[in-house]
Amino acid sequence: MEGDGSPRAELPRFARAVAPDLFYGWWVALGACLISFTCAGVAFYCQGVLLDALCHLRDWPRAAVAGATSAYFIVTGVAGLAIGRVIDRLGARAFIAAGALVLAASLVGVGRVESQGMLYVWFPLMAIGGALAGAVPTALIVTRWFVALRARAMAVSQTGVSLSGIAVVPLATWLIRTRGLAFATEVLALIVVGIALPVAAFVLRSDPARLGEVADGRAHAAARAAAGAAPLADEPVFRTRDAMRTRAFWGLALAFGVGLFAQVGFLAHQLASLREKLEPANAALTVSATAFGSVIGRIVISPFMDRVEKRLVAMALFLVQAFATFAFARASSGAALASAAFVFGLTMGNIFMLQPLLVAEFFGAAAFARVLGALQLATQIACGLGPVAVGLAFERAGGYQGPLETLSGLAVVAALVLTRVRAPASASH
Repeated sequence: MEGDGSPRAELPRFARAVAPDLFYGWWVALGACLISFTCAGVAFYCQGVLLDALCHLRDWPRAAVAGATSAYFIVTGVAGLAIGRVIDRLGARAFIAAGALVLAASLVGVGRVESQGMLYVWFPLMAIGGALAGAVPTALIVTRWFVALRARAMAVSQTGVSLSGIAVVPLATWLIRTRGLAFATEVLALIVVGIALPVAAFVLRSDPARLGEVADGRAHAAARAAAGAAPLADEPVFRTRDAMRTRAFWGLALAFGVGLFAQVGFLAHQLASLREKLEPANAALTVSATAFGSVIGRIVISPFMDRVEKRLVAMALFLVQAFATFAFARASSGAALASAAFVFGLTMGNIFMLQPLLVAEFFGAAAFARVLGALQLATQIACGLGPVAVGLAFERAGGYQGPLETLSGLAVVAALVLTRVRAPASASH
């Protein structure tokens, strides 16, 4: 699937017919958006929906189901590290297609699970599918197509995750309530396969040179030259082991690990915590407010990321995350809960997006997938510990307010760690 059969392939037919003058990188970013919607978004947002459904429909302990959710995030990190080592060389399209198939099969399996033990089979398999078609391969493709416009392109590609939250959470919740868990997961599996496979085959392309293009497009490069702008500086070049020896790598791992522990711990239990205060339908809509906030946040904030220091943006977002989590923990009315969820969403998508952006800025594109995979191994392990830690804290505290307030404090810690992170001075060649 990855090869095009010649050193330079023609522009895909649909692009020539619809917008022949549009830089094809934007089609790639849109395709990555659809992949994020169907694969990363479904896998990510279904965690909270499935946790809530399995606890109520099977009457299983919250901590046991949350443990399977934690296993999902940990396996996602391990799988991301493994695939990062090969997709830098082989390209991402075939991995995305395979991931969609694995994810669809695992969703069907979760819908029919009858024992708690089988959760620890299907959820890790879902993680492998999500990793194969998730953030590492889609971010690699976008990183190769864009440099100066990378943050805006990354925002387009990852907005699919947020759109999935807006659409999938209410849809899945409604299907589970009206048709049952098995039917709901089968519908989600069909959505994954029906969209992801055609996009991977006909839209995505990993290498702009194969289409006779350059990063950001020739029109953008000509406009910069006409305006007298200085040429873009060469990106740094790091090998994976060189990157992992830097303080910058471990600073990013610690900051995003702590911040995403708090973020994912909140998201995995958001629907369950809302059910303590709201009717199920209203609770699902409030979760969608989080995803809607994520879409708005990317639209509003991402253009600034191409012009300001991304590390400072991450610090500010972690502080806003802390405020929103604390407000959510203390809120009691539906309006207050929805407002806090929306503000939390403003930070959520951008924080996830900043990981690949900072990796590309600090360590370059040559070994991007391997370095991002290594970073995400650390942060995904932290993500995986979040849901089970909150589940255990819930059982000990008898409610969610105390655990959520603790997550708010951890987001502040993440911002403080970033005050000490700086880009590495040089790379080993």
